[in-house]
Amino acid sequence: MVLLPIMALFQVFGPSLLLARSLMAALLILSAGAAYLYTTYWYGHRVALLATLLFLIGGPEWLNSVTMGRWVYGEVPALGLFLLGCWQWSQALAGRREALALASGAFALAVLAKDLIAPMIIIALLVLYGASVVRAVDRLSFRDVLWPSLACLMAFIAWSLFQAYASSVHAAISGQQSDLAQLSLSRIVVLSLHNCVQNIKFLRDNDVLLLLPVVVYVAFLRQQSDKPGRLIVPVFVLVWSFWYVFFSIGWPRYAYPIWALSSMLLAVALADLWKWIQRWMATQHFVHQAASIMFIALLFGFMIMWPFQNTIRRLFEPADDTARIMALYIDTYIPPNDRIVSGQWEVHFYGKHLFVPIPDEYYNAKIAAQTRRSFQVSNFRTMHDLNAMYILDGSENRVTEMVSPAELMRDYDIVFATGEYCLYRVRSQRGP
Repeated sequence: MVLLPIMALFQVFGPSLLLARSLMAALLILSAGAAYLYTTYWYGHRVALLATLLFLIGGPEWLNSVTMGRWVYGEVPALGLFLLGCWQWSQALAGRREALALASGAFALAVLAKDLIAPMIIIALLVLYGASVVRAVDRLSFRDVLWPSLACLMAFIAWSLFQAYASSVHAAISGQQSDLAQLSLSRIVVLSLHNCVQNIKFLRDNDVLLLLPVVVYVAFLRQQSDKPGRLIVPVFVLVWSFWYVFFSIGWPRYAYPIWALSSMLLAVALADLWKWIQRWMATQHFVHQAASIMFIALLFGFMIMWPFQNTIRRLFEPADDTARIMALYIDTYIPPNDRIVSGQWEVHFYGKHLFVPIPDEYYNAKIAAQTRRSFQVSNFRTMHDLNAMYILDGSENRVTEMVSPAELMRDYDIVFATGEYCLYRVRSQRGP
């Protein structure tokens, strides 16, 4: 849903950063439209406008929908397709039966955009069905849950089979074995008390825990009819939050759906708060009314405008050309036959030098180490096995620690640094 359209554009028009970002921007706009359609259906036009705005800017400026929508990731289109599916599923439960097929298709496409969303959708549907059985919510038929769940499951299996086939072809060509099942399992189910504690700390430090009471309120506490279509988004957020804390590897990007969807639900809570305050002010003296209006304006302004200004500031801050500068330096001063190990794809994009990518099995081994699993590496154990003269250090290396900071200081010399990038040369291979 992301890479194939970009590849098609590159094939027709040639590689271009503008083309890739234009496509991602279009997907972001469509996802915002899906957020608006869903919230309009349940909460009305005014709440939907605020919910869509918060969907775009909610969360830290480095990991909200606007920022994620500029990167070549599947999270934003996956959430957009999920919300589109929720909108159609709500209509199907209201009696428009053809909408069930559209909802199932939208959920399946969401899985093809981001495969991790598959178990979350299925579990959320099963939770709602279980609640309907005990009549906590309106009665759901098994068919209403079965078809969307099967669509998600088939999309997940089809994509996994495709990856397994591609992995086997890659292994046959390169001789590098990649345990895809190990990698997938490590991403979906991680049983580690250490990871659990770190995940909670991450959510706390980034104020995500402040939004979860809002989700609980919208799901269980506000005065509303318990319609499954209305509940699927808050239940989905709670399922994803539970998974992130207790079973995920804890990468920051995996917390993005919690921010985006919780921010949408914050609009619902703010609308309810405003209605309650209006009723309360109707019984108060004019001075109390004026003071209340000022307090509300400050509260709403802070909750909405603070993330908004963060996003605007990030969008209009000076362009970061350090990737282009590093690529230019390498093309100018490093001989084309000198091997450079790098996982910084943005530098590869701007430059002409052929870099040595990190083998898949190394990433698998790193994930296994983080999740306290065993993983057999057959062909590649250290950077020295790649016979490279240089390594490009950047954000990718700092996350995966292809080469640890201690090793960089011990075995490598700095050749050139700009911004977050630093080019190192292996000390043992340094010339006179």
